[in-house]
Amino acid sequence: MLKERLTFTRVLAVTCATIGVILAGGGLHVHAHQTLGVISLTIAALTWALMSVLLKKVPARYSALQVTTIGTLVVLIGLTPVILIGYHAFNWAIMLTPKVGGGILYLGIISTAVAFVLWNKGLQLLQASQSGLFFFFQPLVGSLLGWLVLGEALHISFVFGCLLIFIGVILTLRN
Repeated sequence: MLKERLTFTRVLAVTCATIGVILAGGGLHVHAHQTLGVISLTIAALTWALMSVLLKKVPARYSALQVTTIGTLVVLIGLTPVILIGYHAFNWAIMLTPKVGGGILYLGIISTAVAFVLWNKGLQLLQASQSGLFFFFQPLVGSLLGWLVLGEALHISFVFGCLLIFIGVILTLRN
């Protein structure tokens, strides 16, 4: 879509990182009841990759903040009808407590808005094939947080997956 040159090294980098994500995310340790989650994460990765490629087509005269603001407005318009369907079921007494409200503000401002501005700035500075590989770090962070916060098990496949992801990123940045 972007007419970027596809080299053997880039294909190898993406292949290493993709296999790394599969291994780091549980590899062969995924149980049948987790299949929907794996499918959902795969779809999320593919749509994120598509979004990253399409954002490269946005003219450079738009700042990362402008691109993020426009994207947020599009999502706001698209998701508002869905939210209104379940609006009556919200427990506002819980939603407005400092703990929950603060958590929602943190997720909205830091984990989403700031992260998207930085991601969009990175897309402006790197080629899509390079910047896209940084997305592969997300499952690593998720797995590490699952282990640290939730006590989930990490297997040896996680270590091999991490290695493959790092090799993929290094290969593409050196290319």
